[in-house]
Amino acid sequence: MFLLRTTAFFLLTAAVLCAQQASTPLKIEVRRALPVEEEPQPKLPDTDTLPRVLPPNRKSVYNHCEVSVPLIAITFDDGPDPVLTPRLLDLLKERHIHATFFLVGKNAAAFPEVVKRIVAEGHEVGNHSWSHPLFTQMSKESVDSQLQRTHDAIVKACGVAPLLYRPPYGAVGATQKARIEKTFGYSAILWDVDPQDWQHPRSAQKVYNAIHKQTKNGSIILCHDIHETTIAAMPATLDDLTARGFRFATVTQLIAFSTPPEIVTPAVPAAATPPAAPQGAPAQTVKPPVSAPAPVAAPAVVPAPGIAPVAVPPPSAAGPGAGPGKTDEAKAAKAP
Repeated sequence: MFLLRTTAFFLLTAAVLCAQQASTPLKIEVRRALPVEEEPQPKLPDTDTLPRVLPPNRKSVYNHCEVSVPLIAITFDDGPDPVLTPRLLDLLKERHIHATFFLVGKNAAAFPEVVKRIVAEGHEVGNHSWSHPLFTQMSKESVDSQLQRTHDAIVKACGVAPLLYRPPYGAVGATQKARIEKTFGYSAILWDVDPQDWQHPRSAQKVYNAIHKQTKNGSIILCHDIHETTIAAMPATLDDLTARGFRFATVTQLIAFSTPPEIVTPAVPAAATPPAAPQGAPAQTVKPPVSAPAPVAAPAVVPAPGIAPVAVPPPSAAGPGAGPGKTDEAKAAKAP
């Protein structure tokens, strides 16, 4: 009898202990076999101190830049527009953002005061041809004339020679590209963020959504300062990118930052090209043109986690004097 009671006692005790263990969470202590040194996050550069010259080992074509920090460039094509471009400049000035403007030569010649203001407020100017034709369907002489006339118009308006060009529709042949680089010293600037703000139906919300979704470190954003809806999208778009940690640079600054730091001297694109003019000095209109440094100048609508949605203001009626836009038919021929 005693043996039975003892056995029952031990069985009961074991059952109680098992129940207690089952109700207690299992804890695991994770240990590293060897200490691991955490990599520090790279610091964002001070864009005011980034150089605005093209390094000798630059690439011929850029659609983005390889950088490990949230540094980006926003660009605007086809202007200047006498009404919309000044409105955009006001928005950029309020936010202390510098952009790159690829100017159409006939518009630069028509509105030189706007070009002068663009440069005076620290933005960069690039060559976007005289009348926005498709380079791949043109002769060598015609392409050179388009670029030279625009180069001269920009220099005449603001005293600064462009360092970059963007072929209309992003289309340029390999032979053309090599000749343009050799003759003018220009690098071709394409893009990796395209909100297709030229395409009908135009919408400020569509511009905002696409830029929000596509932008990443080193992005070059394509926009047009000749469309009312694009300008209407900019306050929310710029504020959203800033809130997400992005910092804006001009295209030459982005290229300079993505280039090995030991390369700091300006490029001399061709043996026949005179040395670049000093900072702030007027560029000379010679052939080949002087490559002088410019002055300092998403399907989801909901932003990234932790960022409140930004309301996009409704577009208003287009102002007078809006410049010509890119036609849908020609834009369809655009290279990616």
